[in-house]
Amino acid sequence: MRLGLLGILVAGCHGAVTVDIASDRPIPQGLDAMCVGIADRAASGGHFGREYRLEGKLAVLPQSLRVDPGGASSALAWVRGDLGGVPVQLASAPIDFDGDVTLDLDRCTPGSPTLPHAVGDPAGPPGALLAESEGQGGAEIVAVGAGSAELLYANGRALASRAAPDPPAGNPVALIAADLDGDCDDDAIVATDGAPPEVWRRDGETFTDVGPLGSAAVAAIAAVAAIAAADVDGDGDVDVVLASGATLSLWRNDGGGNFTIDTAALSGGGRITAASALALGDLDGDGNPDLVVGQAGGALEAWLGDPGGTGSFVPADAAVPAVPLQVERLLLADVDGDFDPDLSVAITGAPMRLYIDRDGLLEDQSFVRLPQPAPAIHAIAIGNWDDGCEVDAVVATDAGNATWRGQPTDAFAAEQATAPASTDVVMIDLDGDGILDAVFATAQGEQWLAR
Repeated sequence: MRLGLLGILVAGCHGAVTVDIASDRPIPQGLDAMCVGIADRAASGGHFGREYRLEGKLAVLPQSLRVDPGGASSALAWVRGDLGGVPVQLASAPIDFDGDVTLDLDRCTPGSPTLPHAVGDPAGPPGALLAESEGQGGAEIVAVGAGSAELLYANGRALASRAAPDPPAGNPVALIAADLDGDCDDDAIVATDGAPPEVWRRDGETFTDVGPLGSAAVAAIAAVAAIAAADVDGDGDVDVVLASGATLSLWRNDGGGNFTIDTAALSGGGRITAASALALGDLDGDGNPDLVVGQAGGALEAWLGDPGGTGSFVPADAAVPAVPLQVERLLLADVDGDFDPDLSVAITGAPMRLYIDRDGLLEDQSFVRLPQPAPAIHAIAIGNWDDGCEVDAVVATDAGNATWRGQPTDAFAAEQATAPASTDVVMIDLDGDGILDAVFATAQGEQWLAR
């Protein structure tokens, strides 16, 4: 099956190649959509990106895309695998037009057996919020600190930085990367405590500030405390949920990165008082993203996405334990390999919690799955990092072991690796070697750890 024919540039001297997208994940239980991007390595060259639903004739992988080079001498190909409206896996590879390329979205993507080690010196703003972005020009990290922001990338075996837009006034409180304009690269939304959240559109290796999300309408909302993004209505574009105090709001995307509030689709409804974190993922396996809300002292709360695919949400009191927590960060990601998203909770000044998804109900399994005593963390990132197939994790902590190996029992075991005290962490294949890297936000800037 051919997905289509792509000419990156007009008139060329190289031969066309085939990009195959493969996966051993079941469809639609493990993957239900993918976004394929191809871009000239030259910043002025062409860029193609398109979302494909894995249904009908596309309900099986591998699939292939024929790529004409045009005037490009090299290109980058990447594919983002989605499940229930949220990204779950990413693969990328260079194209030199001397041979075909395969992008694998397999459930097991092992890395290296060696212990993580620091690479180069810290770079970027100290104590920043971090978000990973893939697109033309390769992998980058958006780092937003107080009053400054930089884009971090691998320059050989060191972190380098390039200019980012100036962040909104105030202290940063939330940062996400998501494909807002449908071209398969990751744009960003930045929120501070002093201004409406702003949208940064990725253009090649750089970002452009295109103004507040929702334009003037969002300015009427009190300072935003948390942001999450997912395709809530299955139309192929990414929508946004904002949290502010006792208010939740859904902002629908028109496909071009323009957002309009839908007041009927989602409301706090008196169930929250001080939202501090959001996470979107398909808890109940119906193909639609669900919402978990963390609070500054209140209980976790959940809303289920309408199984009819309308993009509206209904309260789900039984989905999460009603335990008051001082939530700093939430992450929905599959920990036990069953393709359901599990919930990691960073709690201010207290041990983190891990809730495993059991048929749409989140069950606290912190004691049996986390290294004990479980640490207090600021953030967590999850992915295959070592040479095994079990999911691994890295955590941002004030001190202590920050890298964890997944075990055959689906528990985590702490490694004896040196990692810096940090306030945020992301995992991304920064240098294009096919192995995930970890980047920590420290008081000296961002520190790269690799295996």
